[in-house]
Amino acid sequence: MTTKIFLDSAAAVAPLLRAPELATRWAEPSALTEFRISGLAGHLARAVFNVERYLDADAITEPPTLDAVSYFRTAGGPDADDPQATVHRLIRERGEQDAANGPLDLADRYDAARARLAQRLADLDGDRPVLMFGRYVLTLHECLLTRLVELVVHADDLAVSLELPTPEFGDEADDMVIKTLARISRRRHGTLPVLRTLARRERASSPVSAF
Repeated sequence: MTTKIFLDSAAAVAPLLRAPELATRWAEPSALTEFRISGLAGHLARAVFNVERYLDADAITEPPTLDAVSYFRTAGGPDADDPQATVHRLIRERGEQDAANGPLDLADRYDAARARLAQRLADLDGDRPVLMFGRYVLTLHECLLTRLVELVVHADDLAVSLELPTPEFGDEADDMVIKTLARISRRRHGTLPVLRTLARRERASSPVSAF
């Protein structure tokens, strides 16, 4: 199920990467701090590119050690809230690298990667260990869940940056992403702040963003 939802969500993003507004505003600042629109588009596309990169790495036999929530809490590092932190600088640089040849090239490579993954993922077990960024071991299911979160969140970032409607991903994808974000938020802020923000606005006292 996760594979289909990931691939369907990747398809929902594809028109955004071919929007005329993307080419027109390619070099402008985005809605995200320190991100140009080009780099944000590249970062969004990497949610698909990176799945291929992970699968191309040498097969591993060690058991998974993280789920999607633990991955996001670990990968951000202690300076996750600082846009100038090394991890965020590297994210922006990698996004620009993938966008280096312009919007048409990015969209073409994105669609080609989606087509290859549609065939490749069909034969893979969701429990297969996947090595992400050379150090985080997740099941394929949890890996795809992290990339689904990236697709949905950053598609909204890019759409807002271009003043376009945010793509619709469907109830299954939305439920998976919201559940994951809520779990990240709870891990980050604790149960009561999240509970009160969601259920008792008169007792909500502070932001509970996942990132």
